[in-house]
Amino acid sequence: MGFKEKSDSQAVLDVEVSGDSPDLDEHYEPHDYQPPGKSASYCEALFILVKASLGTGILCMPRAFYNAGYVLGAVGTIFAGVISVLSVHLIANTEHELCRRKRIPRMTYPETLEASFEMGPGNVKRYKGIARVVCTVALTMQAFGSDCVYAIFIAVNIKEICDHFFTPAPLKFYLLCLLGPFIVICWIRNLKYLAPGSTIGTACSICCIGAAYYYIFSQPITTEGRKTVGSLRDFALFFGAALFAQGDFGVVVPLKNRMTKPAQFGSVCGVVNVAMIPDVFLYVIIGVFGYLAYGDNTRDPITLNMPQTGFAGDLIRFLLAVSVFAMYPICNYVVIELLWDKNLKLKLQDVKHRSKWEYAFRTAVTCANILFCIAVPSLELVMSLVGSLMVPALSLWFPAIMYTLTFWDEYRGIKFAFFLLRSSILLLTGVFALVVSVSITVFEIYETVL
Repeated sequence: MGFKEKSDSQAVLDVEVSGDSPDLDEHYEPHDYQPPGKSASYCEALFILVKASLGTGILCMPRAFYNAGYVLGAVGTIFAGVISVLSVHLIANTEHELCRRKRIPRMTYPETLEASFEMGPGNVKRYKGIARVVCTVALTMQAFGSDCVYAIFIAVNIKEICDHFFTPAPLKFYLLCLLGPFIVICWIRNLKYLAPGSTIGTACSICCIGAAYYYIFSQPITTEGRKTVGSLRDFALFFGAALFAQGDFGVVVPLKNRMTKPAQFGSVCGVVNVAMIPDVFLYVIIGVFGYLAYGDNTRDPITLNMPQTGFAGDLIRFLLAVSVFAMYPICNYVVIELLWDKNLKLKLQDVKHRSKWEYAFRTAVTCANILFCIAVPSLELVMSLVGSLMVPALSLWFPAIMYTLTFWDEYRGIKFAFFLLRSSILLLTGVFALVVSVSITVFEIYETVL
C-alpha cells in the first residue's frame, strides 16, 4: 500500500533526525542520543502529555458517568487510566529495546510494531509488513474519528449559542456551515502556521474546563435518584468514551524521543506515572460530581448544562468552539500525512499540478469528515465508536503484541506466567471494548440514523 516512509502520523510532535548517528558500540544505548533542534525537558514533556489527555473528552465524562453510574464510572475510569499507563510503558519499553537491538536511536509507532514482528519468535517475521500497514491505518482512522468528534463538538456549542438569537435549526445545518471554514483551515500545509492557533486553543480549553468545574460545584450535589451501577449496554457506551478520552497513544513514541533525557519518560517518577495522577483525578472528579449535580439531565458535553441565557454561558461555549476549531487541522494533518505524503504523493510524482491534487484531496477528506458527522450527529455515539473501535488496537492490542514478541525469550518460570497474564489482560480488555462496545454502539447508531 506504499506505507514505507520512516515517519508516522505524529510528526506534529516529532523532530527530524539529521547528522551522524551515535557510535554503534557493543553497549549501544538509544537514550544517549540527543536529537537535533529543540528537545523537551521533563516538565515540558509532562505538560504535553497532560494536555494531550485533557481534550474534549473530559467535558463528556459526566454523560459517560450517567451511563455507567457514579460508582462503576469511577472504578471504570481508574481502570482505564491504569490500563492506559501500562500500555504506554509497554510501548516505550519495547521501542527502547528494539532500538538497542537494531542500533538505531529511535523509531516511530508503526516502525516499532513492525520491528517486533521482524525480531520476534518463530515465523512471525513474515507478517511484519502487514503489521505496519494495519498500525498506520489504525492511526489514520483514529485521527479521522477525532476530527469527527471535534466537528460535532463545535457544531453543538455553536448551535446552543445561535438558538438564543435565531430560530432553532438542526445540528446538521451547523455542520454544513462549518464545512467552508474547515476546508480553508485544512488547506494550511505548514505546521508552524498552525502552532499559534493550537496555543490559543489550549489556553481557551483550560479556562473552559475550569469554568465547567465552577458551574458543577455551584449546583446541589446529591446521590438521590442517581445510579450507582448502570446496565451492561450503558457501560459499553461509557467504556468506549473513557478509552477515547484517555487514549491519545499516537504521541507516546514521538514525545519520548523528543525529550532531553528519554529515560525520565517511563521511570518510577517519570512523565507517564506522574501525568496519570492529575489526568485520572480530574476525569473522576468531573465525571462523578457532574453526574451527581445534573442527574438525568446531564448533557453531552457538560457545557450544555451551563446557564442557557446570559453572557457567561455563551462565552464559555464560544471559547470551547474556538479551542477545538484550532485543534481540528492538527488531526486532519495526521490523516493527510499518512494518506497523501506517505502514499498518494509518491504515486503522483510525475503528475502536473500535483499541489492542486493535494488541495483537492484535503478538501475531499474534510468533506468526508462532515458527511460522516451529518450521518451520525451524536457526540456521545461517535466518541464511543471511535473509542471502542480504534483505541483498543492502538492502546491495548498493539502494545501487548509488540511487547510479547520482543521479550518472549527474556522470561522464565513464574515471571513468564506473569508476563503472559499481563498481555492477556490487555488483549481481553481490547476484545471486550471491540466486541461489546462496538456492537452496542453500532446498534445505537442504527437506531439513531433510522
